[in-house]
Amino acid sequence: MTEKLKADASPEKRLFISLITRDIPLVAAFLDLIDNSINAAVEPASHRLLTAEDYLKLFQDEAVKPTVDIFLSVSPEQVEIRDTALGISAKTAAEHVFKFGRASNEAHAEDRLSVYGIGLKRAMFKLGNRIAIHSDHINGGFDLKLNVAEWAKETKQPWTFDITPCQPAKDNATGTKIIVKELYDDSKRRLSDGIFLGQLKEAIGKTYAFYLSKFVNIYVNNEKIVGVNIEIGSNHASDEFTVGDVSCAITVGIGTPQGGSFRDRSSGWFVFCNGRTVISADKSPLTGWGGAGLPIFQPKHRPFLGTVFFVSTDAEKLPWTTTKAGINEDSAIWQEAKRHMTAVGRVVVNFLDGRYTDEGTEVASADLQDAAGPRVSVMSAAVAQKRLFDPPKRPPPQNMKIQYEVKVADVKRIEEYLGRPGMGGAEVGRHTFNYFLRNEVGEK
Repeated sequence: MTEKLKADASPEKRLFISLITRDIPLVAAFLDLIDNSINAAVEPASHRLLTAEDYLKLFQDEAVKPTVDIFLSVSPEQVEIRDTALGISAKTAAEHVFKFGRASNEAHAEDRLSVYGIGLKRAMFKLGNRIAIHSDHINGGFDLKLNVAEWAKETKQPWTFDITPCQPAKDNATGTKIIVKELYDDSKRRLSDGIFLGQLKEAIGKTYAFYLSKFVNIYVNNEKIVGVNIEIGSNHASDEFTVGDVSCAITVGIGTPQGGSFRDRSSGWFVFCNGRTVISADKSPLTGWGGAGLPIFQPKHRPFLGTVFFVSTDAEKLPWTTTKAGINEDSAIWQEAKRHMTAVGRVVVNFLDGRYTDEGTEVASADLQDAAGPRVSVMSAAVAQKRLFDPPKRPPPQNMKIQYEVKVADVKRIEEYLGRPGMGGAEVGRHTFNYFLRNEVGEK
């Protein structure tokens, strides 16, 4: 019998690092760092966040206020993120945090924004070569200092990082600090272009609107970020369903005009996974537009606003991609959601379509706002009792067209009688109608 050989299938670190960092935008890498801090901030309340309804009810709880601060400092020389959350214990760091991925039997119950166990490492590797982490925890934190280039050269198996345990935190002064230096050229270039910082701040405000209101304060270069508040008319439709460990709440109605007009950036579908915004203002076939259920999005649909709120204690079962910046279209839960989105959204779309006739818009913008009703937060709307959008009844038309055929010779006879040759059929018809109304019917 021929002796079998063992073919070397050990991973190459440099290839692995390239694969996990190449396709993630720099903004998304920063959001991954923030996710790590928010995950720690939410941990004490994880037992209250089991379903979509739990998230939305907590949003309405005025007693819940942010208790954790996250400080992000960004420059072309280094990136630092520091938080005042619970910190990471040395045990957790050794057994869980630095794994690339997670075992199938690992507990997920306290993780809300950690999906596949690669976000933190991917973000650090994306930014630069020298990484330092210090974490204070009541059971003892840790220190890590990593030179990525040197680590990538090592071939020993299994892969490990050297961490140094620290003493338990005193006076509950817990938290984690990550510093990345020797930034890569691509990172330096983006952080020096004068545009990136504004893009990052905008992304943070949109992505973490839910968490900024209830769990964390986020500062970028000492500027406090304000979450983007999305409002919807109280006359809206809602639906909810559960598939396995994933619950979903859908709300559809009329959004809020800005400066008297409805804008593209605040219309379409907004999708959240465990409170994190995944897609914003989508008007593509991804969310059903131009597909089997909804028409191609047009300017007349700008008042449309729909939100989809997915929740699961196992974040891996949510329909987001590994970068958490997109939707996995093949996900069964997403396909189920699209069916509900189409059914609920069609009534609002039909109402908006009905505003337009061959003559143009029949309902003024002010009337449209009246149809929407008083404004409420979409989070509050989604947790309300299931309801249907109630399209306002259209008032009966005030005008109509009268069309009939007559002999051209008869029209010309009337023109001659009136002394206005060439006045045309439309004016002759209007004149004779007014004459009959005035002299035979009598005007009011």
